[in-house]
Amino acid sequence: MKNVFVIHGYNGDTTETFGPYIKKECEKLKVSCFFPTFPIREEASFENWAGKMDQFLNEQAFNEETIVIAHSLGTRFWPMYASLKHIKIHTFISVAGFLQDHSGREDLGKVVQKFAPTQEDFDNLIHLTQNRYAIYSDNDHLNPQEELEMYAEKIQAQKVFIKGMGHFGRKSGVKELPEIVKIIEES
Repeated sequence: MKNVFVIHGYNGDTTETFGPYIKKECEKLKVSCFFPTFPIREEASFENWAGKMDQFLNEQAFNEETIVIAHSLGTRFWPMYASLKHIKIHTFISVAGFLQDHSGREDLGKVVQKFAPTQEDFDNLIHLTQNRYAIYSDNDHLNPQEELEMYAEKIQAQKVFIKGMGHFGRKSGVKELPEIVKIIEES
């Protein structure tokens, strides 16, 4: 049964930006949408995020029709988690996915180090996931466009470039991402 997971980023602001739109559109499509809430900012770590996701894993919520949408820090978390737990899904959608921290912020940099996917994690993600998409923009205030494109290449994703959307967070003011809904509909 098709379902969708939305994994937020460092500030958790995905729950205020495009997340509610995705949830509303999933309801229209009669697709279950899960929106785990993880500890944010300095409280974020792979271990405590994995503990939250284990609840869904234990309920057998993931299947080969599952679509995972991850934003920012979530794009570092999901490859690690999927690899560790060997979770097969249908589609992974990265939004503002990055490999290296370019923010220049000490607080963010420390947390990013706690989410350090290996080459093996990325390779496993590729083998465990039927379709991969990387959505990114040209004016991301945290990462240069080249970094975002390198992430897309690392996960062998279909690139979805959207001009002028920044980092897709609160600062960018993004409330809707119809590109994601189209991917959900076509998956």
